[in-house]
Amino acid sequence: MALRLPRISEFASDQLSMLVFDTPVDLAPYLSGYYCTRIAPGMVLEDWMSPEEANLRCGVAELYRASIGPGELKEIPPVILSGSTDKATHVRVSTGEYWGVGLTPAGWARFIGMNANEFANRNDDLANYPELGELYRMFGTVVSGALDEAQVIQLLNTTFRALLGERPAHESTIHAVHLAIGSGRVTSSSHLASLAGMNQRTFERFCNRHFGFPPAALLRRQRFLRSLGRYMLDPSMRWINSLDHGYSDQAHFIREFRSVMGMTPGQYADRPHPLVEAAVRVTSKAAGVAMQALHTPKPALLR
Repeated sequence: MALRLPRISEFASDQLSMLVFDTPVDLAPYLSGYYCTRIAPGMVLEDWMSPEEANLRCGVAELYRASIGPGELKEIPPVILSGSTDKATHVRVSTGEYWGVGLTPAGWARFIGMNANEFANRNDDLANYPELGELYRMFGTVVSGALDEAQVIQLLNTTFRALLGERPAHESTIHAVHLAIGSGRVTSSSHLASLAGMNQRTFERFCNRHFGFPPAALLRRQRFLRSLGRYMLDPSMRWINSLDHGYSDQAHFIREFRSVMGMTPGQYADRPHPLVEAAVRVTSKAAGVAMQALHTPKPALLR
């Protein structure tokens, strides 16, 4: 019997195709989606990806280089663990097939289990972590090209289900903080700390451990991504019309944009964004949000 694929959201152009596959209900609190990007023959694409939550990725190409934040582009290993980011990722990549799995903060706690702050703004070779050997072997099979799409999805589901293990002690609090940050209604670290039932210092350690950044940085990132996401969904609008209510004025946004993306909004708008535009379109179709880091699991799925 042929394997059935979950619901797919897709974007295609003459340069690339990008697909997002829904994760099953039992894994949805931990995985924001399965992603497949295929870059057309003869293409070399360059882009500046917006900040995002942690990911697991695999892919092999003649050219696959990236840098999180400013710095020299570096060769990317075939299978990587990418921590949560609050800076742009500059990427240059050629023809190939690339798979990725988005991790929610609860997913990081379940499947990775290490201090998220130690991986923030980093791409790491998954082969360096023997404790994550099941994930490395899973992606080794995916990157081999031996499986079709349905078989890849089945392998991902089977592996992650086998690794669910026991529920981490703070999982319900991780979920609650994640939803609060993503709601756009909480604008201060003290408010977040009170929702979590922690004092400010304890809460800072909690966020660094499970989210990769202190609470103020997480709130700034979401504010920035809400603004960038609105613009990317409709590049015909003026930047001023895309600004989140958390910005005091346009100058405030421009300063933050330069800090995050390494350029001004105008410079960013003048550059082609084949990967970002595809990701925004397909993520918007799949999850109803423009950016992966804006995704939060539906409360009904949380347990």
